[in-house]
Amino acid sequence: MFATLISNARIFDGVSVVSECGHVLIESGRITQISLMEPLSPESPCKVVDASGCTLLPGLIDAHMHVFQDVQLLEIAMRYGVTTVLDLHNEPEWFKAINAITRQRNDVADVKSACYAATIKNGWPSAIVKLVSQEPDIDDRIAKWPDLTDKKSVEEYVARTKAAGASFIKLMQEDGYTIDLPFPEVPVPTPSFELQKCIVDTAHENGLLTLAHALSNHSTLLVLKAGVDGLAHVSMDPVTDELIQAFKKNNAFLIPTLAINTSCSGAEQESREKFASDLEGEEKEHLCGCMHITKKEFSSETAYEQVIALKEAGIDILCGTDTSIDLKGTRSGASVHHELWLYVNRCRFTPLEALVSATSKIADRFGFSDRGKIEEGRLADLVLVSGDPVQSIDALRDIKGVWRNGERLAQK
Repeated sequence: MFATLISNARIFDGVSVVSECGHVLIESGRITQISLMEPLSPESPCKVVDASGCTLLPGLIDAHMHVFQDVQLLEIAMRYGVTTVLDLHNEPEWFKAINAITRQRNDVADVKSACYAATIKNGWPSAIVKLVSQEPDIDDRIAKWPDLTDKKSVEEYVARTKAAGASFIKLMQEDGYTIDLPFPEVPVPTPSFELQKCIVDTAHENGLLTLAHALSNHSTLLVLKAGVDGLAHVSMDPVTDELIQAFKKNNAFLIPTLAINTSCSGAEQESREKFASDLEGEEKEHLCGCMHITKKEFSSETAYEQVIALKEAGIDILCGTDTSIDLKGTRSGASVHHELWLYVNRCRFTPLEALVSATSKIADRFGFSDRGKIEEGRLADLVLVSGDPVQSIDALRDIKGVWRNGERLAQK
């Protein structure tokens, strides 16, 4: 692989703009030299990319997706500058196959997975999967999911999940409180506090970070009390001081997933269509669709207010979308751009803060020391856009180049 020299770029390093006319050298898939002012003179032949008028950023990260076994989702993500996705519940054998592909190909986003979430019998997500899935083998698949009941079953689950290559453990605390669907059991069965604490403690003992699905204040407070490191969704309830203090006590992060939140509530149809403007046919129809499953007494505006309050309280906000092939109103890659737009236009983020939420902040909180920032020695996972997304988040859509492991994505 030839070395690549990206010259004359505004450089956003994942934290701040460090140069208005900088130069980055890529060799053997890594960033080997950065000059913030003076041009670089590589010793070996290299491809030169003149990035005048453009901004170079770390590859974007989606901190909440469901990849399943769909390689196309990873191909599409790359077109939007998303070079890493976090897969928050998947069949271990599917992740193994997908992971092997990402090791062989640089035209697909990398994947970090939870493999199986920490599930219980008839709990989340089996309750909703049984309602909406059209797959003929779905009951057989669900039968293989963890059925956690006690310390022994938790220890076996964590050991098995870590051995399968999981990078973190996902908890489920969903009773259906905010969701307007005819579940067979109401409330949906949920793990006890004692079981959730056992899961968190065992994961931490094994060096694994934990994050939890919860959509209400009650459920969020329970998993925070159990010691979870972060939340995979924003609560649909009004924010309270008790909730803010619980986040602070844990130094917990929040992945709001406003992309799916607004699909479930039916909000933001106009902005969804904005991000579908370059699509056609079924792709456009899918992104412009809505799940419409949130109970009427809950609104996305309340979710925005909670994100605002938590951000202002100093809680780390990480960009994630809950994109899945089965979830209308989302699209791989495009929903990251929509999510960031919602942070800026609904949640009082500056464009810089939004970009940090999709790059360095995820890398820092998940312990990814090889990506998320433009630094010497890190992977050359990069995106080049025309204009300045630090001034206008809309500039992020005008992508001129995407690199993963130093290899540039072929333009289509």
